[in-house]
Amino acid sequence: MSVRQRDGIHRGGAAGTLTDAGDGMKKFATELRGKTVMTNDGQILGTIENFIVNTKSGKLSDVLVLPAENVATKGMKTDPEGRLILPFQGMRAVKDVVVMNL
Repeated sequence: MSVRQRDGIHRGGAAGTLTDAGDGMKKFATELRGKTVMTNDGQILGTIENFIVNTKSGKLSDVLVLPAENVATKGMKTDPEGRLILPFQGMRAVKDVVVMNL
């Protein structure tokens, strides 16, 4: 995966990057990559593929999610590759999934 930087934003999580998973627990980015992302009501959005990090603050700002087949991405924020761009702040890790507060 390529790492791109624009306007102080770093796209692509370093394997050793420690992040706050939104549940108050520290997790490595590699622990979250590949996890299923779902809404509070149980709708599966997709799987985490990558991260967007603000290089000025060092904080994770967004998560890039490969959308599930049944997810309509129209009206949702996506990158040029069609991945959903979801705010990291609204996420919390619960066992083997990541729950997104939408």
